[in-house]
Amino acid sequence: MEPLDAETVRRGLLARGWDVSVRAAGCTGSTQDDAAAGLRAGAGHGAVFAAERQTRGRGRRGRRWVTTPGGLLFSLVARGAAAGGGWVTMAAAVGAARALEDCTGAAASIKWPNDLLLGGAKVGGVLVETIGPHAVVGVGLNLLQGAGIAAGQPTAAAAAFARRPIDRNELLAACAAGILDCLAARGQARAAVERTWAERSAVLGRRVEVTGRARRRGRVEGFGPDGALLLRDAAGALHVIHAGDVSLRDAG
Repeated sequence: MEPLDAETVRRGLLARGWDVSVRAAGCTGSTQDDAAAGLRAGAGHGAVFAAERQTRGRGRRGRRWVTTPGGLLFSLVARGAAAGGGWVTMAAAVGAARALEDCTGAAASIKWPNDLLLGGAKVGGVLVETIGPHAVVGVGLNLLQGAGIAAGQPTAAAAAFARRPIDRNELLAACAAGILDCLAARGQARAAVERTWAERSAVLGRRVEVTGRARRRGRVEGFGPDGALLLRDAAGALHVIHAGDVSLRDAG
């Protein structure tokens, strides 16, 4: 798979209407940390920080994100986005899912709150961290690593679903631009992002188990405007859940 090239990605973003800086490193500790440092140093909205490999990658709730050869790892600066709360994760997941689908030709879905799926298997995820009024949005995609199991759910490589070879620079530009487009959405455009979030959901209408501060089981009835999960339990009570892990395998 071709190496990441910052100038190629920058041109791809410019062609999609985003004139932002792009940095591509061979190896780094964490692209999230790089983007956070860039934010503090004055990097503009949309600045992209990518890497071929990272040694201290992380996912939600402090989990370690394992780098796979030929994957796609990047973070971008989202100035003024922290006030959006769960909306930022929603927008980022929708933007990345659309780009993944465009570049592979395979239908991409979202497993609440931040997993990206192809064929029902996880191929990546989104991580949003806030710094004052701003946010850093990270995306990790498994492009080549074979199928397996991680944290109890099936995983797969995006390349296994692609109808043509994946161009990582093209995918990176498409993902970053897609996320920035969704974050910028207002009015009807934002409502369209919210509809897409629901339409691409892998859990909507299904019986699930959610673990977090409490363990709850029920059927997913929908989502709040901030991406919160609306869960109806067996007793008929509706729970609004803002954080947690969803399991389909043990739901009853």
